[in-house]
Amino acid sequence: MYVMRGRRVALRPVTPEDFPLLVKWNLDEGLNELAGGARPTTLEECALWHKRLQSHRHWQLFGIEAAEVGLIGDIELDHIAWRSGEAELRVRIGEPSLRGKGLGTEAVRLMLAYAFERLNLTRVYVRVLASNRQAIASYRKAGFKSEGFLTRSIPPGRSVRIVLMRILRDEFHSVNVRRAQGIAADM
Repeated sequence: MYVMRGRRVALRPVTPEDFPLLVKWNLDEGLNELAGGARPTTLEECALWHKRLQSHRHWQLFGIEAAEVGLIGDIELDHIAWRSGEAELRVRIGEPSLRGKGLGTEAVRLMLAYAFERLNLTRVYVRVLASNRQAIASYRKAGFKSEGFLTRSIPPGRSVRIVLMRILRDEFHSVNVRRAQGIAADM
């Protein structure tokens, strides 16, 4: 069952069949540095994590599936604040050969449509490492705007700069109208 389907990717619920790939990606130190957060690193931990997730009101996770390839990554809305209509978005393309091809941007657009149209959220935000220029460019293509910066200290004695970005429902719809007009003009 797909939640949303685009031209090249679809978002669908994560299933136990996905656990081996998720664990593989969770063990990739470089990918985890970019994605942030602790994730399960064994099949058993993944099963427990997935079970907890099923009843979590403030978190929704989907697999990103590409036609003829299968699961290529995951995307989530976390810290969903139903009263204020906000959530944090995270996305990762786990398969290195498929990064930088616009698949993550398409997945983000699909998730934003889901967040704004089905969940009736009004604001979605991201926190992204300032050094992750590819992700920042992808979020901008999807309509996100920078809101500010944050510096975090990380052991041993280092710090990282984080870019805070957001998109509002009205901005998302405006970006999509312009994109549709551009596509129609190109035809």
